[in-house]
Amino acid sequence: MSDRSRDGPGDSADVSAALRRGLKSALARWVLAKRRGYRPAPPPEPSDEATHEWDGRPRFAEDYTFAGAQAGLGVIVRLEWLPGRDSQRVWVVVLRPDGAWALPGGDRVLRTTGEDRWRAAGLRLDCVTPMQRWTVEHTGRLQRMGYVAGGPSLRVVEAGDPAELRGSVDLTFVASAPPHAPGIDDDPELLARRLGEASWDARLLRAARRARSQGYVQLGHLHGTVAVGDLLVPVRAVSLRQHHWGVRDWGAPREAFQCMWATPDERCGWVYRARFPFVTLEGGFWAQRERIAPVRTLGCSVEERPGRAPARVGLSIGEAEGSHELRAEVVSELSFAVDGRARLDVGLLRVEGSQPGWGLWTGLRRLPPAGRPGAARLGG
Repeated sequence: MSDRSRDGPGDSADVSAALRRGLKSALARWVLAKRRGYRPAPPPEPSDEATHEWDGRPRFAEDYTFAGAQAGLGVIVRLEWLPGRDSQRVWVVVLRPDGAWALPGGDRVLRTTGEDRWRAAGLRLDCVTPMQRWTVEHTGRLQRMGYVAGGPSLRVVEAGDPAELRGSVDLTFVASAPPHAPGIDDDPELLARRLGEASWDARLLRAARRARSQGYVQLGHLHGTVAVGDLLVPVRAVSLRQHHWGVRDWGAPREAFQCMWATPDERCGWVYRARFPFVTLEGGFWAQRERIAPVRTLGCSVEERPGRAPARVGLSIGEAEGSHELRAEVVSELSFAVDGRARLDVGLLRVEGSQPGWGLWTGLRRLPPAGRPGAARLGG
């Protein structure tokens, strides 16, 4: 290591950068402190469960997502309304240690055929009680996906089970906690630190003004059944549902991830991180029984595999009453391209430790421009 003079040019640059970060962080902290007691946006209300009118902005979308994990099973069901394209996007993903199944094509976009925004391609959602209870039903064909030995290519499995099987999802979501609005209910000190690290320039401010995405996530439980072919699995899973509306550009972040998990001692949580060119956003919460605390610090390490979900995931989570370590292995996975702009990796997590549990990992990576025009729909 070199020992530079305290007054050397490198030291001055380092000090100046640290001062700028400190000033921006202090300013962000002051703004957030002034806002305590009221929120930058109103809290979610029962009326927010309905779809929102399109404001004409490009890439506007509204999505309803239900995800659940239990021993040996992960399920993700998502319905997205794309008014600028007169289309709807549907995901149905079933993950088990012995295989992964998804709709043919994985990321299925189809033309809107009616006024019902909660029904498409055999998928039907129904809000029974706002902010409390939803039903999720799907019937249709699912493809079994697998990785070719010795390579990262994901394809339909040709051997063994038929490539396409009849699948069905019949689930009820019951909330167990109030909704959490990312960026609003996240820890203000964590947000201030990230804003202090950001490159505050005209491009960042323009992007922030354009985005204005709103939404919330909510903890709960899924119960019902999932069937693939002759396999029928009873479901009693810890669940997280999401509802977001606004501009959604899958190619905006360089990379991003979300992770949810649950263990038998009633610990569970959800964290996220998104790296944009000018700022990194992260947050989430840690929950045990009826106590929910926003994440104050978040560390993440992954054992990467080219073109695939990671092999292993490690999280270090700090909250008001201490820190927690999470180590998990990805035991089932699949990947597909979204809008030709990003690759989405989803994985079923087996959580290790004295209280083994299960969870779901979702990772997003921006596709290079050269790979976008011909990006395959599902690992082609």
